[in-house]
Amino acid sequence: MIPIIIFRKNVFNFIVLIVIILLSTKDTLQQDPFQCGIPQISRSELIVQGHDTIAGAWPWHAAIYHRNRRSDSYACGGTLISEQFVLTAAHCVFDPDNRQQLVNHRIFVRLGVHNLDLLNRKSFQQHEIHKIYKPINSTGDDFRNDIAILELSTLVVLDDFVQPACLSLSKDLTNQYGTVIGWGVAENDDISRILKSTQIPVVDAVTCLKSNRKVFGNTLDEGIFCAGYTNGTSVCNGDSGGGLFFNVDNAWYLGGIVSYSKPRDGSNLCDPKSYGAFTKVYTYLPWISSVTKLKFLKDEEALTADDLRPELDSCEPSDVDPSKTYTNTLLPRNCGVYLTNRIIKGNRTDVFEFPWMALILYRTPHRVCAGTLISKRYVLTSTRCTWAYIEPIKVRLGEHTIGQDRDCNGLDDNSDCAPPVRDYRIECIIRHQSYTPGTISHTIALIRLDRNVQFEDHIQPICLPVTDFLKKLNPQKYIITGWGDTELERKSMQLLKTFVTSAKPYFCRSWIHPVFRKRDQRQLCVKQTDGPDACLGDSGGPLGYSAPYNGMRFIQFGIVSFGSGCGAVPSIYTKVAYYMDWISANMKS
Repeated sequence: MIPIIIFRKNVFNFIVLIVIILLSTKDTLQQDPFQCGIPQISRSELIVQGHDTIAGAWPWHAAIYHRNRRSDSYACGGTLISEQFVLTAAHCVFDPDNRQQLVNHRIFVRLGVHNLDLLNRKSFQQHEIHKIYKPINSTGDDFRNDIAILELSTLVVLDDFVQPACLSLSKDLTNQYGTVIGWGVAENDDISRILKSTQIPVVDAVTCLKSNRKVFGNTLDEGIFCAGYTNGTSVCNGDSGGGLFFNVDNAWYLGGIVSYSKPRDGSNLCDPKSYGAFTKVYTYLPWISSVTKLKFLKDEEALTADDLRPELDSCEPSDVDPSKTYTNTLLPRNCGVYLTNRIIKGNRTDVFEFPWMALILYRTPHRVCAGTLISKRYVLTSTRCTWAYIEPIKVRLGEHTIGQDRDCNGLDDNSDCAPPVRDYRIECIIRHQSYTPGTISHTIALIRLDRNVQFEDHIQPICLPVTDFLKKLNPQKYIITGWGDTELERKSMQLLKTFVTSAKPYFCRSWIHPVFRKRDQRQLCVKQTDGPDACLGDSGGPLGYSAPYNGMRFIQFGIVSFGSGCGAVPSIYTKVAYYMDWISANMKS
């Protein structure tokens, strides 16, 4: 038995016309990136056996590559099921020569690919592998439990050429026709460089066993089904890991993963006159859900955008124990490295200048919030940025100019450039237990990332006021940074910084009474009127300045919390020093 991909031979003449009708407009789809199974490229596509596809027709199909000593080689197909997970066959993560599982860095995934030899820079994405998951009883020695999940190191960018597929909730697909796609061996026994598709039926287990009990008898169980024809149209070498998709109500659902077929006599190539074996996705839905945190309906209704969202675990906030002295060993001492320079109103920042800035992203692309990296696992932000109805989907670190592939200081080839941004999924959110929506009290939250952050030149933690001296320090001026609205009334694509001065409580009461009344210990106030200020989109960002701590370090004293008019009147910031015990009580290793 051998791994497989689509074998195409002109032995029958039927043509099936599949018309993909988008359920919503392109703009609506872009605002809802977790909509599954809907191609963004509108097309009417004729599918015959082994017919070439068009670019963007199957935006969830992934190309999985193996890194060799001298070169990289295409190995298998896969299916994108969310922004960070790709489904494939388990045998695709093994070295075909020694049958040992490959280490993560020897595998990478390309998305938005149509021609293996001609990568379109506008559609092509490449992602490294953070972790490989296989069922516990999947050994790679045979094709039982032939399924694997690749967790990508960075979140994909969903666009016209890259979208997730839905997962089929049908327990039995027998006698249904599905479409299989891949770059597998074609009728000339060579790997196809253009992505191809063909339609094949799912056959019952008895028919499959009768065709070749020797090939299918040892592995055909509840996790495997057969599909294809015995007349020359089948899957073949190179199609392994790719998907068999079923159209339901104009959306495409992954029902099977290409696993194996009968080898041709005297050859390592597939026998085109044999059925192909597919891993049944339905059988593995509980396992897939446990790994990815994606949730699935219990019946066979269509998946919705909410069903495909990562389901965030609940991190119950811990109360501060007044009898306990908190010393937070999780906050790094090597933090807040910053060289103060001249700051003017709305001044652009340099790359690497504020490496602790976190960009919090949501399903709606026009909404952003900010936060600060305070340790290898936690981002500090405002509760307003994390409340349930606006729950974020990911955190981006190392960002400077939004939408720019490469951030550099200068324009020439010798410029000082930062490494790529790093996207992190969210494990859970800890909101202050006393926060009430619509108020300004206790607007503080911690975001726990799904994995440890690797500190780099453009990704570093900020310092917090951990000593008694820093907790009592009241600087006369601060720096605020963010991507929020500017005087042009639109969000800045580039990280901006500005200078603000502190204010006495009585000054803020006179402007913002009664919201600041009796809350002086919990908040800081700046007195700019008709001057620099934080604005919409800056929420959750830092108010800070350099202070003595292991030398001179940049300390975060406040969190952007509340304002009234973006510089028209004073603004209120959550006072970090007041909440240091709460932060310590709610961080874990």
